Amino acid sequence: MCISSKQVDRDSATAYRMVSEGIGVLLAILIQGKLIERVRTAGHCSHTNSTAPPHSLAEQKWSYTLGSVIVIIIYVVCIIAVFFGVKEKIVLKKDRAYSSYFKGIKTALTYGPFVKASMVFLFCSLAMAIVQGNIALYCTHTLKLVHFSNFIMLALVTSVISMPVWQCLLIRFGKKKIYATGMIIFIPVALSQFLLPENASYAYYIVVCIAGLSISVSLLLPWSILPDVLDLYLVERQERKDAIFYSFYVFFNKLATGLGLGISQVVLELGGYVTGACAQPESVSFTLRLLMTCPAVFMLGGLLILWTYPIDERKRREIQLEVQNRDPPLTSDDVLLTTEDTYDDAQETKFDDK
Repeated sequence: MCISSKQVDRDSATAYRMVSEGIGVLLAILIQGKLIERVRTAGHCSHTNSTAPPHSLAEQKWSYTLGSVIVIIIYVVCIIAVFFGVKEKIVLKKDRAYSSYFKGIKTALTYGPFVKASMVFLFCSLAMAIVQGNIALYCTHTLKLVHFSNFIMLALVTSVISMPVWQCLLIRFGKKKIYATGMIIFIPVALSQFLLPENASYAYYIVVCIAGLSISVSLLLPWSILPDVLDLYLVERQERKDAIFYSFYVFFNKLATGLGLGISQVVLELGGYVTGACAQPESVSFTLRLLMTCPAVFMLGGLLILWTYPIDERKRREIQLEVQNRDPPLTSDDVLLTTEDTYDDAQETKFDDK
């Protein structure tokens, strides 16, 4: 589905989309986090060698279930709204060229600008996934701060509020510079996790507020630079492969999430973490400090790859000019095909190629 041939429209749509995603995550934290926080026993035990009692674990299980049901209901409502509220109408003729799946994979994984953008996204997402997966444990067992959901909410609120500001800045200074700025901000934030003392709630509020600025960039910029890569591919190869590029972009994001969970699980197990225990060994506190600090390394790796990313602001303007000269703005006469027509024509193209 093509939203617009104008880059400014697509960037605006990306900004609205990511603000909505941030608000959605914030609602999830408000619902799920508050339900779970009130029944968690970690940090409230009188004996360090005790474990959570069965009735407490049952309450925690019920709170997870209730929160999940509420989130699922919201999710279904959103699906229904999109299904009945969005109509796919415009499909450009140049998007209809048929190619095999494996040829598409080769195209995506051998196109340099896309690979670099994807690797930056992978490293950035991996850093955020590790922090997201361990912040509750870090607050509870390292900083001895029980109400961890307040810090998560502050980070998300900061990211949502700052997103329009970043959008204005990227228009003024360019996407590559703003992307790098957000990643640089995250590095000292991650390193500070190793040095924060216990019960330093006020200091940690400041840290997560600054982290929210970087989270905002990690949500907005990866999806904002991808259309530039697609336009560059169109200019260089005279064809569009949007679907396969977007598919692999999402794959790298999900891969980062899985790797983050896997790395956290292995490191915590090596550090002596005991699931369900009211108190953890001292080694767990140190392990969590390492886990919350190591994302700085991934972010630095992503920053180095971003330095080699070829599309700066000058190059982006050149690409946009070439795309505009190649494709005049869409009008009502350019509504060529409906989704069904596109599918039929694609099948015809497939058989003709054979």
